[in-house]
Amino acid sequence: MLDIRRISGITDFVIIAGGSSDRQISSVANNVIDSIKKRPIGVEGLSNSRWIVIDYGDVIIHVIHDDLRSYYNLEGLWPDAKELIIEN
Repeated sequence: MLDIRRISGITDFVIIAGGSSDRQISSVANNVIDSIKKRPIGVEGLSNSRWIVIDYGDVIIHVIHDDLRSYYNLEGLWPDAKELIIEN
């Protein structure tokens, strides 16, 4: 999870999660949507996708295939962001 409140006006936090298959990515995204009581503002790429983005306004969640994650290096978009570790 990246804290980008001080460096971006788009959102406060970005969560980036990886998966190794389309089914796993869809399952993670659906679980996030089902678990969070607040309805997302938008969801892109939900069915059979290698990259799903869930927008909650102040938090944007990327669930992305591991290959795409290393290729696009989303974490690198905000090199000055504070990284927060989420424990299970």
